[in-house]
Amino acid sequence: MLPASAGLFDDDEARRQVSDLRARIDAVQRAVDSRLGAIESQVQDRRALIDLSGSIDGLRQELARLRGQVEVLTNQIDQAERRQKDLYNDLDGRLRKFEQAKADLDRAAEDRAAHERQMQESAAAETRAYEAALNQFKTQNYKSAIDEFQAFVTSFPASPNAPSAQYWTGNAYFALKQYKAAIGALQKVVSGWPDNARAPEALLRIASSQAELNDAKSERVTLKQLVERYPKSPAAEQAKQRLAHKPAAAH
Repeated sequence: MLPASAGLFDDDEARRQVSDLRARIDAVQRAVDSRLGAIESQVQDRRALIDLSGSIDGLRQELARLRGQVEVLTNQIDQAERRQKDLYNDLDGRLRKFEQAKADLDRAAEDRAAHERQMQESAAAETRAYEAALNQFKTQNYKSAIDEFQAFVTSFPASPNAPSAQYWTGNAYFALKQYKAAIGALQKVVSGWPDNARAPEALLRIASSQAELNDAKSERVTLKQLVERYPKSPAAEQAKQRLAHKPAAAH
C-alpha cells in the first residue's frame, strides 16, 4: 500500500508543480504582455512624435516659404508704391506746368485784351481830341485851336494825325497873322515829319508867311526848296507857278 500512496503523492505534486509553473508562466506572460504593450505604446508614441516632428519641420519649411513670398510681395508692393509715387509726382509736375502755362496764356490773353481796350480807348480819345481841335479851327476859334492842337501833339506824339495837328497849328497862327509863330510851327512839320504829305504843304505855307513878312528872298528860297525836295507834290506845282510869276529881281 505504501508504494502506491507514494506514487499517487508524486503525481499530485507534479501536477501541483505544473499548475504552479503554468501560473508562473501565465504571470510571466502577462508581465511580458504588459511590458510588450508598454513597449508597443512607447514605440507608437515615438512614431507619433517622429511624425509630429516631421509635420512641424514641414510646417516650418512652409512657413519659411510663405515668409519668403511675403517678403517678395512686400518688396513688389514697395516698388509699386514708389513707381506710383514717382508717376504721381511726374503727373503732378506736368499738371502744374500745364496749369502754369494755361495761367500764363490766360494772363497774356487778358493783357492783350486790356491792351486792345486801352488802344481802342486811346484811339477814340485821340480821334475826339483831334476832331475837337479841328472844329475849333473850322469855327475860326484859332487861339483855342492852337491850344488844343498843341495839347494833341503832346498827348499823342506818335499819332498819324500829329503832323496834321502841327500843320494846322501853323495855319491857325497864320490866320491870326502871327507869321513868325506860323513859320516856327510849320518848320516843325518839315523837320519832324519830312516824309509826311503835310511837309510840302507846310513849306508852301512857310513861303506864304515869309511873303506876308515881305521877305521875298526867303520866300523864293523856300519855294525852290519845296520844288527840289517834293517835286511831284501838288504843293510843288503851286510853288513853280509862284516862282514863275515872281520877277528875277525879287531875289
